[in-house]
Amino acid sequence: MNRNHIHPATLILCFAAFILMLTTSCSTSKKLNYFNDLPNAETYELKAMAIPERIIERGDRLDVTFLVKDQESAAFFNKHSGGAVAAAAAGAGIGGTASSSDYLVDNDGEIEVPVVGKVKLAGLTANQAKQKLLGLVSPFLKDPLVELSFNTFKVTVLGEVKNPGSFIISAQHSTLFAALAAAGDLPHSAKRYDVRIYRDYNGKREIRKFDLRKASVLEDPDIFQMRPNDVIYVQARSGSLFKEDFGLFASVFTVLISAVTLGVTINNAKK
Repeated sequence: MNRNHIHPATLILCFAAFILMLTTSCSTSKKLNYFNDLPNAETYELKAMAIPERIIERGDRLDVTFLVKDQESAAFFNKHSGGAVAAAAAGAGIGGTASSSDYLVDNDGEIEVPVVGKVKLAGLTANQAKQKLLGLVSPFLKDPLVELSFNTFKVTVLGEVKNPGSFIISAQHSTLFAALAAAGDLPHSAKRYDVRIYRDYNGKREIRKFDLRKASVLEDPDIFQMRPNDVIYVQARSGSLFKEDFGLFASVFTVLISAVTLGVTINNAKK
């Protein structure tokens, strides 16, 4: 009897185990990679996506700059002045002075402007707020200009991320990529197929669920374009990725061992 002879069932078992490991490896990469269904091409053109015009909300901090020619009249509106703001006025082709102030939109949706008093800006876009302020200061200032921008863009990322927390992003607009990057991205133990956005914006509250493995995320403006104060929550797997895949491998491998053992037993019984 040739002791070096390898039983055919053993070869079949090894081959099956190899195929299973290869399949499991492919399955693992699909669980970890973003946008798995993108075409396999060097270049893929995404549809154009408009940047949403931000709405002023309670709790926003606004940078308001008044540019005027008459220095004395502008002084009444100054909360504080600085050289940088004067330079902005010069850049705009206006002599004299300018006042730049950080305004907090209060719980009533208002800011308080010197001389003018309280002005409700919540619910307006930046351009609409500029026009409203311009109309209110025009009786007091000659040929004024008003500049307005947002000082904050806060997003919160919670759950199975490397660095959960609230983040102030130094931009007027933000994207899903920026929010996830601020939180250190997702570890292997995160459910990329079960991510949710909790949104309370412009009087509307909603929850959006999405799958980061799908390329459709890139073309959905309600997901890809963040809104101020968005909360992203990432679900965690019940176990680590290794345990999950190893459990699958072990289960199938056990079935294969049982089948081969039964086959060998039956074969030996016939001899």
